[in-house]
Amino acid sequence: MAKRYFIAIIWLIAPSVFALPEDRDQPIEIAADNAVINEKQNQAEYTGAVLVTQGTLKLEGELVNLKTNEAGEVETFVSKGQPARFENLRRKTDKEPVRGRALTIEYSYDTDQVVLTGDAEITTEDSEFSGPEITYDLSTGEVTASGSRSKRVNMTMQPKKK
Repeated sequence: MAKRYFIAIIWLIAPSVFALPEDRDQPIEIAADNAVINEKQNQAEYTGAVLVTQGTLKLEGELVNLKTNEAGEVETFVSKGQPARFENLRRKTDKEPVRGRALTIEYSYDTDQVVLTGDAEITTEDSEFSGPEITYDLSTGEVTASGSRSKRVNMTMQPKKK
């Protein structure tokens, strides 16, 4: 029975989590109070009301770590905050973007996966999904949530407007 609910949740959320493909063609902009860049280790640390944007993608936190590969291409962003926030427009016709918040948000640029941990929550125009850890894949729409008896996974779906 629980498996059926999970499949229903995936079916409802999956079409709504795809990122706009043209976001990848936009420049990455980072605004912060402070930055420490270590070129030898291909890492940068930004602190103080950090805002990362690329197209419709937004990542916010008090601390954001950026890792690049040897060619200088972004591999991961890790944002930490009380909470850290993430948002991304799914389709040009959407009125509201997908919004996520958690204590830590890791966005893997190579795999297009976002992992939200610590009081994680994802909100779309018509549903809210929360739990200790939520992972979703922007390219496939697959959503995975992890919980336990003491920290459960929850979903609230709004009725369809007629």
